[in-house]
Amino acid sequence: MLGLPWAKGGLVLKVYIETLGCAKNRVDSEIMMASLVAGNFQPTADPARAEVILVNSCGFLTEAVEESVERVLDLSKYKTEGACKLLVFAGCATERYREALLDELPELDAILGTSDYTQILALVNQALLTGERASWLAARPGYDMANLTAPRILSTLPHFAWLKIAEGCSNRCSFCNIPALRGGFSSKPIQNVVQEAQALIKQGVKELNLISQDSSSFGVDKDEDLLGLAQALSALEGDFWVRLFYCYPNRFPLGLLDVMAKDPRLVPYLDIPFQHVNDRILKAMNRQIKGAALFKLLEQARQKLPELSFRTSLIVGFPGETKAEFKEMLSFVESGAVDHLGVFVYSDEDNIKSQKLPKKIGLKEKEERRGLLMEAQQQVSFAKNQKRVGNRIKILVEGTSKETELLLEGRHQGQGPEVDGSVLINEGQAIAGTWAEVEIVEAMPYDLVARILEEE
Repeated sequence: MLGLPWAKGGLVLKVYIETLGCAKNRVDSEIMMASLVAGNFQPTADPARAEVILVNSCGFLTEAVEESVERVLDLSKYKTEGACKLLVFAGCATERYREALLDELPELDAILGTSDYTQILALVNQALLTGERASWLAARPGYDMANLTAPRILSTLPHFAWLKIAEGCSNRCSFCNIPALRGGFSSKPIQNVVQEAQALIKQGVKELNLISQDSSSFGVDKDEDLLGLAQALSALEGDFWVRLFYCYPNRFPLGLLDVMAKDPRLVPYLDIPFQHVNDRILKAMNRQIKGAALFKLLEQARQKLPELSFRTSLIVGFPGETKAEFKEMLSFVESGAVDHLGVFVYSDEDNIKSQKLPKKIGLKEKEERRGLLMEAQQQVSFAKNQKRVGNRIKILVEGTSKETELLLEGRHQGQGPEVDGSVLINEGQAIAGTWAEVEIVEAMPYDLVARILEEE
């Protein structure tokens, strides 16, 4: 390191990182940025000024891979029009197609798989010093503790952060390629999660959003569990929120509901992807659970947490899905069981088991089914929001609205960052990153309008 010209302080190279895909990718990018900054690189938000440009990609769907490649090609113009000396491709798309990308994309200078983001500095230094194309790909994807506990530089707003509690997945859902892209399930020790949470709270983060590929399985590889993690976080001092994402339904620990009920900082918000509710389709998806058990889990959660906001995701157009089976899912949505919903159109990927199943559903039919679910959920969401009008609630202020500078916006405990609606503030002032008491004055299908209450 000391022999590198930019590691002596005389020459500082700028680096631009663009993240595509999920929040888990965002954490990986933050790890890579911290590693590069430690090696005397300087972050920049302007790709035209960056000597190193890195795209952290999504590879879950072919469509996402194509989007990632298109973005790489678009940014490659800065090799002639800007300062770029090195164009790096990382993430799930790279893990999925590996060295073939170097053959297909001569614009690339280096690629990095999903197994070891802490090695980005070594990869970049190697490519810059030798002038040769470089790759860092493990024989098989899989995280080690160095990745799970690596330092990072937040790229979110200062008051909230994504906190990754595990990596990889050992489930074998037939429609999913995550185990092939991310490796088997591996948890952070509770001690490390708590240490990171404490550090984030100390630097002013008010909301910790726990994420992984399968949060319900947290600790199964280390004789720990999600319930123990929740109890450890609940023992911390401070005024903050903890929000839980990506819980696999058949392993969800019911005892967690009691911990959440006792500590309001563990907000009554659950993200449990159901994917479907019909038993035959669930079996074909290899979800290891039946519809009745899904409904019972949701009922138990609502009994323990009356204020619960429930998010789930559903897949339409799985091979062989009949109209009657789809209507089961539509009826579930129409019942008002869900507060926040993501609907995905099934995609026949080349590295998933369900690709071999017969009776494919046409794209037009899949899109129509998705539209029906989203239309039903919009009506449900609007009705739920209307019931909030007149309520006084606590929100976390985000800052100026993304839609207009004339409004502030924030989120209440039932709204997750970047995926759910917002509370738009049309009366009163507040500082971003602070709590505010507001009164809801108007409802929209996904957002709420509120005024800040004056302190009495």
